[in-house]
Amino acid sequence: MLESLGITKDLIADIIINIGSIVVLFVIVKKLAYKPVKKFMDERTVRVMAEKSQAESLKAEAQEQLQKYNALLTECETAKSDAIKEGEMQAHKESEKIIANAKKTAEEIVNKANVKAQEKYSRAIEEANDYIVNLTIDASSHLLKREITDEDNKKIVEEFLKSADGDKNA
Repeated sequence: MLESLGITKDLIADIIINIGSIVVLFVIVKKLAYKPVKKFMDERTVRVMAEKSQAESLKAEAQEQLQKYNALLTECETAKSDAIKEGEMQAHKESEKIIANAKKTAEEIVNKANVKAQEKYSRAIEEANDYIVNLTIDASSHLLKREITDEDNKKIVEEFLKSADGDKNA
């Protein structure tokens, strides 16, 4: 029956030999190639997992460093803001001191000017009194040169007052 299909005993023997060769070849390949390749792949898997774990730890460390950097940056910003506020307060205090010193100096200058003006006024009054005294003496000396009547006295007083008023206006 197999012969009608064209299958002979030699063909069956060749198929059995080929199947046996394939099984032997499979066993040899499994023993010689599969185990080393599997071992290599397992080692590679372990190495990749270790590198992945290391990368994750580096990533976590980088995140931690980033948080520290951000905290430090925030701290620096706060310190900068505090330093600016302190500088502004110090400048304000200095400006108040300068203004107070300027006011004090201005008051001293005004007081000195008032004292000088008072002194000039006092000297002017003294000079005016001296002038009036001199005028009185001059008027008296004119009067004494001749005999004085009541009319002469009135005239002299009027002239004296006119001359004193004229000097004040002049």
